[in-house]
Amino acid sequence: MKALQVTFLVIFGCLFSTQAIRHIHVYTIGFEESIVDPGTAFYDVQEQVRMEESTEELLAEYESTRASVEEVRKSDPSRDQFSMRQENIELFTRHDALASELRQRENVTREIRDLWIFSVAGLALIGVGSVLYTRGIEWVGMSLILPGFLELSWWSAPSFTLGGAVREYDILLMNKIILTVVSIVLLYTLWFFAQRKRRAKQGASS
Repeated sequence: MKALQVTFLVIFGCLFSTQAIRHIHVYTIGFEESIVDPGTAFYDVQEQVRMEESTEELLAEYESTRASVEEVRKSDPSRDQFSMRQENIELFTRHDALASELRQRENVTREIRDLWIFSVAGLALIGVGSVLYTRGIEWVGMSLILPGFLELSWWSAPSFTLGGAVREYDILLMNKIILTVVSIVLLYTLWFFAQRKRRAKQGASS
């Protein structure tokens, strides 16, 4: 049991500490633009859309551009899509950039929700496992504590985006920092109590 606990501490200690350093670094530095100019109209419009803080405004504009795009398509259904886009390049570019940004914001918002749903489940496993461990059912307790920390490590792991959803990504990153710090504190707290329990048991047997 002691060898398992030492291995458990070393692996998760390294994992959580490196993740915490990475999250804090990214949150402090923020989004860094490339020095290379892509030179595309879509990129320029995407940058403008990405910096808009209000998702509601983006959604309203998206609905407006979608209606305009539908009107253009219905005006000449037999026409090929390429030439239609070329003649209405600004409209289609704006519409595509809005759709891309809204999808990214939706994905990040969903990840924030799932992060805490599954993290709470992981914390529940750790809590039940800790109670069983303290009551002498050590192996069963460890079988719940281990997947609980695996759940926390998975959801505190770095996320990768395509550069959009800046505000939502900052919120996600802060949530991951909080979860990682909580996981580190919980890990070493449980290690401390496990060591104290082992010393108490050794003292009683001697």
